[in-house]
Amino acid sequence: MNTKIRVAALAVAAALSGTAQAALYDRGGGLIYDSDLNVTWLKDANYAKTSGYDADGMMSWQNATIWAANLSYYDSVRNVTYTDWRLPTTTDTGTLGCNFASSGTDCGYNVNPSSSEMAHLYFTELGNLSYYTTSGTESGAYAGGANPGSTLDNTGPFTNFQSFVYWSGTGYAPNPGGAWRFVTYMGLQNYSVYGYADSFYALAVRPGDIANLLPVALIGGPTPSRRATTCC
Repeated sequence: MNTKIRVAALAVAAALSGTAQAALYDRGGGLIYDSDLNVTWLKDANYAKTSGYDADGMMSWQNATIWAANLSYYDSVRNVTYTDWRLPTTTDTGTLGCNFASSGTDCGYNVNPSSSEMAHLYFTELGNLSYYTTSGTESGAYAGGANPGSTLDNTGPFTNFQSFVYWSGTGYAPNPGGAWRFVTYMGLQNYSVYGYADSFYALAVRPGDIANLLPVALIGGPTPSRRATTCC
């Protein structure tokens, strides 16, 4: 998979400021820091399966939220166990519920990246496309990309990123039994009204960066200098 994410923009920013600017840092220990959102993702995008919690990693929304809330992850690099995990959030913008469109809303294709942490990761950080362009024509990413039959062409530093559907931790307000979701094989954000019945994947995220950082390579860019920080 292509890991040179926003390389041109990074190069320009670095040349102008003298400091590397980027979003995704592999912190080691199976953790990816997103400096845009100031959150840390699990590198394993199907850790529920890898850890043996679930047979295939596909869970109902209720079970996925419980899994994330109760997750205890050991960071072997820093010898720290983190327990403040959750599912990524979605912001319901515009009128209540799904405002379906080909671009710029909270629901549909090419959604506003600020409408959810998954959308921001998928579009802004990983540089993936939707099945449809903003004008409603086929983008070609589904049939002609690096991953035929899916628009999830770039997974960056992540492992086990599934080309299917991931839960948001945000319930769908018009239907208390439902929840928002992100469809990675279509670049589509919408909702499920059957939170108890549907089974999708879950990617855990926690707030802030990680204390006592080690020097690591910037995804798609240079290696930052050695520094230490504390979690915020």
